[in-house]
Amino acid sequence: MSFEDQESERLSSIDRYGHKKNIIPAPVRGRFHRQRTWVQGVLIIFFLMLPWIQIRGEQAFLIDLVHGQFAIFGLRFFAHDTPMVFFVLSTAAFGLLWATAVWGRVWCGWACPQTVFVDGVFRRIEKWTEGDYIRRRRIAQGEPRSLTDWLRTGLKWFLFFIVSSVLAHSAIALFSGSKALLSMMGHSPSDNWFYFVLVSSITGVLLFDFGWFREQFCVIMCPYGRFQSVLMDSTSLAVIYDEKRGEPRKGTPAAKEKGAGDCVACNRCVQVCPTGIDIRQGVQMECIACTGCIDACDEIMEKVNKPKGLIRYGNVDGTSWKIKKPRALVYLGLLLATVTGLSWSVASRQEIHWNLLRGQGPVFREIKNPDGSLSYSNHLRVHLQNQTRQAIHRRIQAFAAGQPLDITSAENPFVASADEMKTVHLFVIFPSSLLGADGKVPIEVRLVDETNPQNFRSQNYQLVGPSHGP
Repeated sequence: MSFEDQESERLSSIDRYGHKKNIIPAPVRGRFHRQRTWVQGVLIIFFLMLPWIQIRGEQAFLIDLVHGQFAIFGLRFFAHDTPMVFFVLSTAAFGLLWATAVWGRVWCGWACPQTVFVDGVFRRIEKWTEGDYIRRRRIAQGEPRSLTDWLRTGLKWFLFFIVSSVLAHSAIALFSGSKALLSMMGHSPSDNWFYFVLVSSITGVLLFDFGWFREQFCVIMCPYGRFQSVLMDSTSLAVIYDEKRGEPRKGTPAAKEKGAGDCVACNRCVQVCPTGIDIRQGVQMECIACTGCIDACDEIMEKVNKPKGLIRYGNVDGTSWKIKKPRALVYLGLLLATVTGLSWSVASRQEIHWNLLRGQGPVFREIKNPDGSLSYSNHLRVHLQNQTRQAIHRRIQAFAAGQPLDITSAENPFVASADEMKTVHLFVIFPSSLLGADGKVPIEVRLVDETNPQNFRSQNYQLVGPSHGP
């Protein structure tokens, strides 16, 4: 293999010795850049504000693993709501798959936090502190630094640390709760060592990733770039170079012989690429579809009086963009199925989640009545979760063959406050005449609303007593 072939086969983000390149992309202007700037601004503000947005008095997005509670834009879930969480995660996953099949790597270039924060925040800080990309490239290539340069670099990393810390605290607020986080910040780190170490660790990881690792994360660590080839096909949108129109490039031997194409070999598309690739070599794993090369090429084409679109959004096979194709339709069907499942789960969700369990101790107790007859009692537990934001008043009733049974309990009726998880112990008493040969009595246990007795939920259960069978 020749040296040139080795160069073309090597990842664009490393040099010939396997060391990381310090990629400093040139600035770009154009319609896609303006649109991405607006999208990045909205996403950054949304992420920073998300822990502080309140819907119905609750944090808009909260994953409280400690207490087993989840809040997603007004919907509250508990540990027993795992199917709903499955639908939420599946909706996000199938939505990403469908978008990739239709629009290619739109997530990477427009909405991925790695791209949004590196391009929208950290590179802007870098430009503000250390100067334009030409000056930074000279320093990266070994030009001696002055004291001012070192101070500027120190200021850059200090601001990087501040931003990373803010992002880490915002991320933790999504799991601990913003109010709890503010309370912990007002105390000594020794009072909350776990969260202090966690926030510090996340700050360090973000500082390393967004400040230095950057495009290496997309190329080396992120699996999305690798399995995109499974999700995309030749009709999916991608950033492509029109080889038929552009080749042969100006200044090449082929151009002198056959006539040059529209590509003027300015390499502007390479200069602006955040991962350092040459889009003219075709669709590549490292391409995050940030559209920087499109704006850069359009700017050059305008200057040389050539039509725009030499580099553009298009299909690899050159056909028209299709949304109605088998792969996309399958993903869309799965997406609609999970959305439907989530909607049905939310609509059918009850204000109380409850289970009827057998109590500890003897299975049954014998009771002698004053008239000499026998009755039996079973110890039951009603374990419930109030899933509303207000207190509820309920009474427990039991019926066998349509007849009410006696219930003894320390709290019946009872009150469950908002979000309270409660266990009510009760003893259900039934006469021996109800016992079957197998020693079992089928009953119906009702949880009745004290304010509206017509509103109740019921479960079937089997009481036990002595068996009289053979």
